[in-house]
Amino acid sequence: MPKRPPTVRRRRLGAQLRKIREERGLTLDEAAALLSMSKSAISRMENAQVVARTHEVNYIAMMYGLPEDDDLRVALVGLATGGRSRDWIRRHKLPGKGPNYGEYVLLEQDSSELFAYHADVIPGLLQTPEYARAVMTSVPSSGAKDIDQLVAYRMARKEALTRTEPLSISAVVGEAAICQWMGGREVMIAQLQYLLELTEWPNIELRVLPFTATRNPGVDGSFAVLHVEAGNFPIVIVDGLQRRIFIDEDEGVAAYRAIQVELRRIALTEAQTRERIEQAVWTLRTGAAGGNSR
Repeated sequence: MPKRPPTVRRRRLGAQLRKIREERGLTLDEAAALLSMSKSAISRMENAQVVARTHEVNYIAMMYGLPEDDDLRVALVGLATGGRSRDWIRRHKLPGKGPNYGEYVLLEQDSSELFAYHADVIPGLLQTPEYARAVMTSVPSSGAKDIDQLVAYRMARKEALTRTEPLSISAVVGEAAICQWMGGREVMIAQLQYLLELTEWPNIELRVLPFTATRNPGVDGSFAVLHVEAGNFPIVIVDGLQRRIFIDEDEGVAAYRAIQVELRRIALTEAQTRERIEQAVWTLRTGAAGGNSR
């Protein structure tokens, strides 16, 4: 069985430890002498080949001269420790779904902010159970076996929205996401009404990118940007059926942040978005768009 690749956190921690060592002008041999650790142990840690324990990271940061209250030291310890996701994953068993799915969910639970852009589907954390089921069953080759378990897991992820310090969400969805009859008329009406409720929440901002927009900065595809508290870093997630790409390099994150700004600028305002969703509900109820509810 092939070894699982290192997690985002482990890779980032290793890169940060190597950067700090090099900034201090230390070779691996010199660092080994300073830390009373083997050269190979430090190398494996810096190359994300082993899991660095919290006390080890705290000790290395101290020996490299980082004060206890230094932001970088706090971030390093956070990368080794993880955040609130440790308790969350104990209560919710991870279903076997998709590439790197578990890592994404843990990062999501440990984040303070989320930006999501989807051209033709409502973001997972804003979905009703029935809508989520319709989305999951839409892709025959998704490999999903226990739909009930997957739906329940997606609903459990929404605990992030109501915890003591709730996740703040800013989302832009294409107008197609509120116009397609995903799951049928009644499922879609309930989903849109749920969105209207969520737009009243102080930690949720939703905007629709209208069909009339003459440009779309997100034409390359859906993506999400998380700000992870445990480690204090932003990360971009580009999702696909067979792979999930994590981007945490400064240049890559900056590129997607620029798209995020443009999408929010071009999209309808929050008030206009509510009006457009209300119009979509009316269309579904009256059958003004034609079609059927199957």
